[in-house]
Amino acid sequence: MTSTLTTTPETSTIVRSKRHCAVKKILGLTSMVNPLWGANLGLLAFTTPMQRRKQRPQLPVDTRVKSVSIRGREVTLYQYGKSARKILLVHGWEAAASDFIDLFEPLVKAGYEVCAVDLPGHGRSSGNRLTAGDTAEIIRDLEIMIGPFSAIVGHSFGAFSTGFALANYSEFDGMPFVSIGSPNTLKSVLENFSQLAGLSALQSNYMSCKIEKKYGIKVEDFELAKFIQSHSGPTMVVHDQQDRQVDYSEVEQIQQQARSADYLITKGLGHNRILNDPQTIHSIINFINRWRDSRDNFEIAFKFGIV
Repeated sequence: MTSTLTTTPETSTIVRSKRHCAVKKILGLTSMVNPLWGANLGLLAFTTPMQRRKQRPQLPVDTRVKSVSIRGREVTLYQYGKSARKILLVHGWEAAASDFIDLFEPLVKAGYEVCAVDLPGHGRSSGNRLTAGDTAEIIRDLEIMIGPFSAIVGHSFGAFSTGFALANYSEFDGMPFVSIGSPNTLKSVLENFSQLAGLSALQSNYMSCKIEKKYGIKVEDFELAKFIQSHSGPTMVVHDQQDRQVDYSEVEQIQQQARSADYLITKGLGHNRILNDPQTIHSIINFINRWRDSRDNFEIAFKFGIV
């Protein structure tokens, strides 16, 4: 099922920081001296957030903030509201949990507890390296530590990583999943990064081989559409036709393969403003409500009167 929302076009463009520009120059100079060094340095840059999104100050007063240790990393967790029905929010690359601020209150009013995390190297969390595989492990550990979650909402890199977690870990069987503005393939992400960084096709292929060897995954198999197909739970894919960071063609690829998912296509919201749009938020919560108690975990909760 596909729905379409239209709004005023987003006027902002992708802004690369001075740090991004400096890294591109360093990669270019290194590659001129030794292409192999340039490729290895490129792989380091690919897994290193270059800047931290500033925290938006409007977090609700009653938001509970704490630091939790996950696999030797300290990550910041935000919880708002109190309910056995918990929703995990997973932000994008060089973003923060506070990007979901406009979802906090509507979710709590709908009877849920918000759980949002600053991934390593983002927001208030420590660290400076991160991969989609790392993020998937963190999501799994959060499910075990503070779950069960009623649904997971991911944006961009966060949605991409969540898809990998849902397809690979049995803890997420039947989990309702909302993907917002996610790329479809790791291959396309690597190609886009290499193009922006000024790396050659040969260097990009070398990076792919290094990733496959280090993490034991085939780059071609790291595909959101495949993750959705193999996942046993319901999925909603949200994407804007004018997304300038993740091209709309990505969601068209997903639609061709993952036909069972629900699709919400917006126009004019771009990559980030889509998280703040009231109509989009309303549609996301309606989807979550539709699968409100679909996971078996809630049978026990109902039995003991927790919900």
